Amino acid sequence: MASHSMRWDALDVFRGLTIMLMLLNLSPGSWEYNYAFLVHARWDGGALIDMVAPAFLFCIGVAMPLSFERRASRGARPQALMAHVFWRSLMLVAIGFFLNLYPKFDFDTVRIPGVLQRIGLCYGLAGCFMILTASRRPDFKLRSPPIAIAALVLLVGYWALLYFVPAPGYPQPSFGPVDSWPAVIDRAVIGTDHFFQYWPVDGKVVFDPEGILSTWPSCFNVLFGALVGIAFARRRFGFPAITAIVIGGVMMGVALALQGICPIVKNIWTSTFALFSSGFSLALLGLLMPVSQAPVVGRVFAPARIFGENPLLAYILCFLMAPLIDAAWFGGGAQPVSLRAAGQAWFSQFLEPRAASLAFGLCGLAVIFIVLLFCHRKRWILKL
Repeated sequence: MASHSMRWDALDVFRGLTIMLMLLNLSPGSWEYNYAFLVHARWDGGALIDMVAPAFLFCIGVAMPLSFERRASRGARPQALMAHVFWRSLMLVAIGFFLNLYPKFDFDTVRIPGVLQRIGLCYGLAGCFMILTASRRPDFKLRSPPIAIAALVLLVGYWALLYFVPAPGYPQPSFGPVDSWPAVIDRAVIGTDHFFQYWPVDGKVVFDPEGILSTWPSCFNVLFGALVGIAFARRRFGFPAITAIVIGGVMMGVALALQGICPIVKNIWTSTFALFSSGFSLALLGLLMPVSQAPVVGRVFAPARIFGENPLLAYILCFLMAPLIDAAWFGGGAQPVSLRAAGQAWFSQFLEPRAASLAFGLCGLAVIFIVLLFCHRKRWILKL
């Protein structure tokens, strides 16, 4: 029993560390000054922060087998499970779109894709597939073989499309920001006015990092997480922590070895990125299994557990706080100063600019933690 609880405590810690890292990225004291691990790769390669979104998808996948099978054991029929998945998926997309609209509510320029939109779509697509392929007799149980086959088809099919088939209007296949299939489809369907506007290429906005087609390989991270969740829940690993670390390391090594035919690019979620990020998530989860339970070290992760039990609320609070942080509260006349700018200037008296920016982000994280701690003590958890 200790081993089983260790795994899921590690998942809570992992999820909490993931949302904390994301919030640090979203609320710096200065967008100009940041440590490299908090700066997204412009295209090829990656940084630690690039592992955050796939880690969320992986965590969702790991938790799905336990959630679905627990509901089924309480009498929920597959149709009810499908309805729950559809509703939760729809709500995640709606909340993500609302946060993109907030606070200007300008429908002419609102960004349509987003992180929560992608999470909602991947959860819905993967969840429906898992329920449809689950065994019904004698009990409802998710089946690993069809999930594994679907995950492999996603990786190989997406890679083959980008590697062998030119996008419409371009002579050569491409993994680039302008002439790859994801970028071309997003420009045709969504339009650049509704893209993320802050990563231009040669002065023009030509792609969105959470676009339509790249949601396809993103589902791999959820499906792979589900395979991990099924294996762990059914006690198939004799030494789960070691096994997780080894398998995760092998996956990352394979992804790195395949860069010659498939570069690691988060912005279009290439197959090697999906493989590398899933391996990274599994290896880190394996590392956290024994570490999070260590008597002294385990207590250090208490804040991560609190963030991990209420990640959606933490994410929403960060976005709701952003306009307040950027509002001109200080000074006057022709040059009013925002709380972000004032905080960066104050911390810069004692710290170099990147450290000052991180210190401001940590303050924002502390404010959100206070709210989450209150909710934790009241047992208020935002669930869909």
